Amino acid sequence: MRALLASLLILCCAVNAATATVAEDIAAGRAALERRDVVAAMSAFTAALEADPGSAEAAYERGRLLLLIGEPAKAVADFTSAIISRPEFGRAYVGRAEAKLLLKDGQSAIADFDRAIEVSPADADVHVARAAFRLRIGNLPGARADLIAARAVADEATAARIDSMLKKLGG
Repeated sequence: MRALLASLLILCCAVNAATATVAEDIAAGRAALERRDVVAAMSAFTAALEADPGSAEAAYERGRLLLLIGEPAKAVADFTSAIISRPEFGRAYVGRAEAKLLLKDGQSAIADFDRAIEVSPADADVHVARAAFRLRIGNLPGARADLIAARAVADEATAARIDSMLKKLGG
């Protein structure tokens, strides 16, 4: 019994250490992106995924980086991994939608924008992302509706910026 408890304790410590490493790698990747060091960012996000292949946050961050460097097909794969790990991760659906738009897969992108809002209705950013897409395709009423929904769940500073956007749209 003691051996089993000791083994469980060691396993818990190893899991906690891996989680800390993943978080540190993600933080390092984000910091590298702020410095515009794409190579270091890619290395850090990949290290996080190697330590924990199921890390939705690491997959999402690497997907964003892949979009930034013009690799939308690879970005779709990472965003999909993030979604599989965390189906309620609305921003991963938005990232995948943006990648799909670059790949000329508009119908699937629309479905991802819609799904992002379904799973994260309280995230103003997902509403704003779909509003931006709707503006690009000329759907002003849809964009306005998304901005109104975003405003309803946004913090005060974001709500003020959304109000400005709504004024520009005439709403």
